[in-house]
Amino acid sequence: MRRAHGFSLIELMIVLVIIGILAAIAIPSYTDYVRKANRADAQATLTQWAYRMERQYTQDNLYDTDGAKQEKSDAYKFEALRNPDKEKGNGFLLKAIPINSQSEDRCGELTLNDAGERSAGAEDCW
Repeated sequence: MRRAHGFSLIELMIVLVIIGILAAIAIPSYTDYVRKANRADAQATLTQWAYRMERQYTQDNLYDTDGAKQEKSDAYKFEALRNPDKEKGNGFLLKAIPINSQSEDRCGELTLNDAGERSAGAEDCW
């Protein structure tokens, strides 16, 4: 009797189980990596905005926070506001508010103010 060539159902099921286990490990790791990369991008954007605000302050002796600036990316919404702890024009508060899939990030909202103080939902996020 001659045996047919090919894969048995058991062999195919074993391969599918192995692929499922690998996917269960890889997908959360990849998602975490993407969130960290988006967070690093948001931190860089906030730092650039702070540099621009400081550069303007050296030229005009005033932070431009009258018209609240906003910008959006795929993962964050950015805002430049007047610092509520300071007088008008004498401070700024920059925010990166997570949106879409980034809203599940443990760090939450990132902020940076004119004194260089940074805050986030967890201590090790900056």
